[in-house]
Amino acid sequence: MPLGWNTTIEGQTSGEGHEQAGTGLTPRAQGTTPLGEEKLNSLEERVRIIEGTDSHGLDAIDLCLVLDIALPTDFKTPKFEKYKGSLCPRVHLAMYCRKMAAYIHQDKILVHCFQDSLTGPALTWYVNLEKGQVKTWRDLAGAFVRQYKYNEDMAPNLSQLQNLSKIEFGGFKDYAQ
Repeated sequence: MPLGWNTTIEGQTSGEGHEQAGTGLTPRAQGTTPLGEEKLNSLEERVRIIEGTDSHGLDAIDLCLVLDIALPTDFKTPKFEKYKGSLCPRVHLAMYCRKMAAYIHQDKILVHCFQDSLTGPALTWYVNLEKGQVKTWRDLAGAFVRQYKYNEDMAPNLSQLQNLSKIEFGGFKDYAQ
């Protein structure tokens, strides 16, 4: 038997500190004080936060890619052509920067508003970025180009298009063969 299994503290009757059947009282370890309970509750809260069971990652701070952004009072997000992930990423970045030219030296605004120029899988990619990955506009632009580089490799450039020529066929039957 473990030591102290059948001991009592002086001045304590044999039922104190334990839940009585049907009373709805929470059991309390012998010698626990309200201050001890506060510490225990605090530790339990920390464990919930660490394990992610408290808010399921839905705190606004955790969901934001850019913190402490100060938008000008007259700021209005421009309307962008939405990037879906199927075109050249550099063309999209150029279009985005031209529309955001007034804020080109404000990285936080550029990073924050970039999500408004995305849709579908590209928006999902942006939302899944980690804060540590993106500290500047250059970080975001680099990550974006790396993510959608395959589109850049597939898209023909101007000289490739100019070198294309129409092959002459007699008709559709010749073309189909």
